[in-house]
Amino acid sequence: MSAPLLDVRKLTLRFGGLVAVNAVDLQVRQGEIAAVIGPNGAGKTSLFNAITGIYEPTSGEVLLAGQDVRAPLTPRVYASWLGAGLLMAMLAMVSVANVDGLWAATIKMRAPWDFTVSGAAVDGWRYMSAEPRVEPKFGKFLVVSFDGAQVRGQHIVRADAERQRDQLAAEPADPATTRALWFRLLAAIGGLAVGALGARAMWYRNRRSPQSVALQGVARTFQNIRLFHHMTVLENVLVGMDRHLHRASIGRGAAADAALAGAVPRRGSLDYLLPLAAVSALTGLGWFTGDGVDDETAPTVLLAVFVVAALLWMVRIFRNKALSAAGCVVEAVARQEAMELLRFVGLEARASDLAKNLPYGEQRRLEIARALATRPKLLLLDEPAAGMNPAESVELMHLIRAIRDGGRTVLLIEHHMRVVMGISDHITVLVHGTQIAHGTPEEIRNNPKVIEAYLGTEDAEAHG
Repeated sequence: MSAPLLDVRKLTLRFGGLVAVNAVDLQVRQGEIAAVIGPNGAGKTSLFNAITGIYEPTSGEVLLAGQDVRAPLTPRVYASWLGAGLLMAMLAMVSVANVDGLWAATIKMRAPWDFTVSGAAVDGWRYMSAEPRVEPKFGKFLVVSFDGAQVRGQHIVRADAERQRDQLAAEPADPATTRALWFRLLAAIGGLAVGALGARAMWYRNRRSPQSVALQGVARTFQNIRLFHHMTVLENVLVGMDRHLHRASIGRGAAADAALAGAVPRRGSLDYLLPLAAVSALTGLGWFTGDGVDDETAPTVLLAVFVVAALLWMVRIFRNKALSAAGCVVEAVARQEAMELLRFVGLEARASDLAKNLPYGEQRRLEIARALATRPKLLLLDEPAAGMNPAESVELMHLIRAIRDGGRTVLLIEHHMRVVMGISDHITVLVHGTQIAHGTPEEIRNNPKVIEAYLGTEDAEAHG
């Protein structure tokens, strides 16, 4: 037999002392319609929530086509941990430094007309490295220790003070400076560890998120209908298509692919030169701002270059994407696919109606269409026949079979035994979070444990 599409292994979900799901094993193969049944409070919806990432299982595994549904570890994830660690390290170093001293060493020491961003950055690095600094005071320039506690010299001219500062910085550090450097280094290491480990813990905590599970190819509906009631029927389906609404994957068939190929604009040299010019001009502004030069021509020119380049870059982005021919094709193809899904579930005529105005049974079908819009490999339906009359239940059975015949696998929770027994290939029975039976509809129908725990005494007597 082929490997299961969905493989749930010893899945356990606890809420404090309450065990909602207890070591459940569940396998669903490609192209099957499987069902999970059980009395109210048996843990069926909790099982779905654990599979789809709404709840993090206490233990156990959920595999889809042999792969863990949790988000994979990638170099980008490691880089985000490192970035968080470096940011925390910087904050930790600043927190152990004297804020007044840092302000005096970077901002206060220069007059407004003599201030530069690059100069402040260099002065800040020197302060964090516990080097002597220059501090203007009473019309003179004092050379003081890194913490400002000791005056090493006084000068009338700033250049002379900076020269003495550089000489003192080249000398061996005294014990106070050494202690300060070690203290800041330890703070940086501690901040790096806390930031990186904290980011790692948060990532692992959210690794099995509904978004990551949906990206793996799992979609679901809910026991309580969750539509966007003030959006149209068509818009609800388009929302479900969000994760693949881009030029690379929206096309369906040769005609759509050809249309997209002709509509996608080629990237020209301006797409690279404009952002480079904007960034270069902004960098130049940082160097020239407040440099004390009377001639303001250079900053004015750089500002003009930045504004023009940024505006032209934004125009290029909109023309290449949102306002491009490709964007229009993507929108048209997306609407076409959404209409096909509405036709499939029998709601094509209601495309322009608000979702809240649909009858209950049609809202159920709309929720199924929205789930199908994500192009799932596995579709989970939580009590899709709830609230439906017998005729609507029969239509639902035909719809679920059609979904299966279209190449998707279906796993459903349902209390209507006629629906479950009529369409399911395999059935799993839960009672108090524990799996008590698994088999074909005929095996489940004749299982004494199921008859006693789920179908009830009257059904047991009828079977007898």
